[in-house]
Amino acid sequence: MATSSDLAATVGRVARAGDRFDVTANLSVTVDGVDLAVSTVDDRIRVQVPSVWDGVRLGRTERVRLGRLARILADAGETAEIRVGDAVVAVVGDDATPGRLDWVLSEGPVETHPRAVVQAAFRLR
Repeated sequence: MATSSDLAATVGRVARAGDRFDVTANLSVTVDGVDLAVSTVDDRIRVQVPSVWDGVRLGRTERVRLGRLARILADAGETAEIRVGDAVVAVVGDDATPGRLDWVLSEGPVETHPRAVVQAAFRLR
């Protein structure tokens, strides 16, 4: 069974080779005890996080991996939305447009939406 680093390395190799690939997903993943739902809609990967607090915790504990994943997605021409409920709290990868704060906080192309984070925090507890 491939580990997450094996998968990241494989996707990275494909991206560097310039090969285009399509991503189709509908799965559940547990990272540090947080259950994530990963799916694809149209040309976007959606990562559904149960709460803002879980997302913040994962952002702190998985910061380096998130940065690596963001760079791999960007190299592959892919984009992921990080969602809490129906709020898009971050965009990661090719379509991300990081602001100044994003460059300070992240390791790669990650665009956070602070207003959506605040709204999601008060809607979903």
